[in-house]
Amino acid sequence: MSKCIYCKSSNHQKWSSFKDIFDARHQLYSCNDCGIYFLNPQPTVDQLIQAYDDHYYGVGEDKFNPTVEKVVEWFRQQNSKAFASKLPNKACVLDIGCGNGSFLVNLGKQKDVELHGIELKGRSAERASQHPKIQLHIGVLEENTYSLEKFDAIVLTHVFEHLDNPKETLRIIDKIAKSYAILQIEIPNINSWQAQIFKGNWLHLDPPKHLNLFPPKILKKELSKLGWQITSEHYFSPQFSPFGVQQSILNVILPKREILYEHLKGNKDYTKEFSTTHLFSQKLFHWLSFPLFVITDGIASLFKKGGTVKMVFRKMPRH
Repeated sequence: MSKCIYCKSSNHQKWSSFKDIFDARHQLYSCNDCGIYFLNPQPTVDQLIQAYDDHYYGVGEDKFNPTVEKVVEWFRQQNSKAFASKLPNKACVLDIGCGNGSFLVNLGKQKDVELHGIELKGRSAERASQHPKIQLHIGVLEENTYSLEKFDAIVLTHVFEHLDNPKETLRIIDKIAKSYAILQIEIPNINSWQAQIFKGNWLHLDPPKHLNLFPPKILKKELSKLGWQITSEHYFSPQFSPFGVQQSILNVILPKREILYEHLKGNKDYTKEFSTTHLFSQKLFHWLSFPLFVITDGIASLFKKGGTVKMVFRKMPRH
């Protein structure tokens, strides 16, 4: 049995068992010592290579089909405007897992800032590399990737749960951030009503790519140990949470998980056994029920039970 991905304890218990889109079975465990959730055992190298193939990044010019991509881009624009309001001019910003670079590009339109991004080799990195204002590092964040106290702001949007070294990553982030730097982390909320209701069918388990899932209070606790102070937390996310419910419902009633999600990315190999009419009916369910699940996520967020959580921290100076 594997040790906890964060604290290396062997004192943990199984939370759920489920299959990924490749029909491999995985188990999510909760650590009784540090409180986080993690895949146990961790996926093999071959499983991760398979999970992050070109289908993961979308097979076209963008990750999703044109209609969905326009909606996603609108959310990116709104997110960048909100984040820009927190930054001074000339700020140095790092987006870890920057995807196609759109968030950074939109951020640069709002403020005169220095843009840095990290992205794994693949289609998303190729898209990000086309933006000349982004100083792109292809790979992962390592000890000597950046100099000490370089950044005024660091962002991880649905990236932290992909990390196989979350403790080391937090330590490096702390080293490369200036005093009073901003850290914004958005993650799936394992304490959400979605997670509790759907268990192994929950979209945001996303096996085998999501290696760790931190309850919000645990992430706040761990960053507090490093001297980071929480400044805001938001559990309402029209961008991520309504679709989380919709795809999870479909996962319960259909023979394979993430069919609609993969269809929206153009993964025809995965959806070929489903007729055009069947796939259209799933999209119709998505668009027609979206307002309902925006409302339910708003209600859940009042109790800190929304499907995702966005937390903003500030690094306090050490005396």
